[in-house]
Amino acid sequence: MSIMQIIAIAAAAFCLCGLLVHFIRIVRLGKPNDMSEKSGDTTKGIVYANTTAMLPQNKESAYLHIPGYAAGMLFHIGTFLCLLIFLLSLFPFFNHWIEGSTLRFIIAAGLAVTCVCGYILLIRRALSKDLKGFSNPDDYISNALTSTFQLFTILYLIWPACSCSITLYYIVCAVLFVYMPFGKLRHLVYYFAARYHLGFFYGWRNVWPKHED
Repeated sequence: MSIMQIIAIAAAAFCLCGLLVHFIRIVRLGKPNDMSEKSGDTTKGIVYANTTAMLPQNKESAYLHIPGYAAGMLFHIGTFLCLLIFLLSLFPFFNHWIEGSTLRFIIAAGLAVTCVCGYILLIRRALSKDLKGFSNPDDYISNALTSTFQLFTILYLIWPACSCSITLYYIVCAVLFVYMPFGKLRHLVYYFAARYHLGFFYGWRNVWPKHED
């Protein structure tokens, strides 16, 4: 195991500890306490909040921005795939496999699409007057770091035997992991808590799932 791998693992461990702190804070807050009379099914509300409610036609304005919504979804899929690749890269068998497999080029091509989506969203945020109005430096940093993480994952897949690409790959991974608990990327934890609370609230009040007339 190389020094850069060890540094990246240490950064990942730091990240997990930081995210765990956020998770513990959420758990300590306890379940929602709605004082109104229950009139619906909270379980159905929670399930709906994490499934059908995420479709663009059921969101407040996503249906008006389908290209941006689609780019965001692809960007998130690519990010989770890159996280999986990082985990697998720590095992020798995976590195031996990708060195001799043409499948890595297919995966890299798919990630190229998601990476481009990330940079397009970054540029769109920087140029759009509406988005700039409620954006802060963290929005740009988080997007740039995640997009760059995908970019260097692509380079790692294409040139798995190149020491330069491997070194840069683990440096980018380490920077991303160290930043994650402090920036908006920590929504990796808060997303699920937020959707749970939304589903509980609207399920309790019999608003979610939506009822068709």
